[in-house]
Amino acid sequence: MTEFVYMGNDMGKLEWHNGLNLGVSEIDDQHKALISAVNSVLESVRQGKSDAAVDRLLGQLREYSVHHFNSEEQFMTEIDYPDLNRHRQIHKQFKDRVKFYQAARFRKEHVSWGEMQEFISNWLIEHILREDYKIAQFVKSRGGK
Repeated sequence: MTEFVYMGNDMGKLEWHNGLNLGVSEIDDQHKALISAVNSVLESVRQGKSDAAVDRLLGQLREYSVHHFNSEEQFMTEIDYPDLNRHRQIHKQFKDRVKFYQAARFRKEHVSWGEMQEFISNWLIEHILREDYKIAQFVKSRGGK
């Protein structure tokens, strides 16, 4: 697999790179939207936006990730992807972790933005590169969708 840089010059900002393309346009477009949502959350924190604004963006990220995961899982069902259940569990772990961050913020507990940024950014990119890449390889091995 090709290695490439995905962090931009703006300290932690994710940037789309063509190496992230899986060749499934619906999923690729949703990944771009997820990266944009992550960047919105991270940028709002860097700019010192209000807790309410950050929480709203974090909620939007979680909602969109649920939409994306459902769409991706539907696609995997359609192509009879053999590792669907494991992939679904990985999605659940992400949703649960973001929900944990939201709950902690709601309870006014300390949330390390560095930890949250690292988890969300790294999880998303690693997930695309490792797990979703396997879906693309499966599709290619079958001669397309």
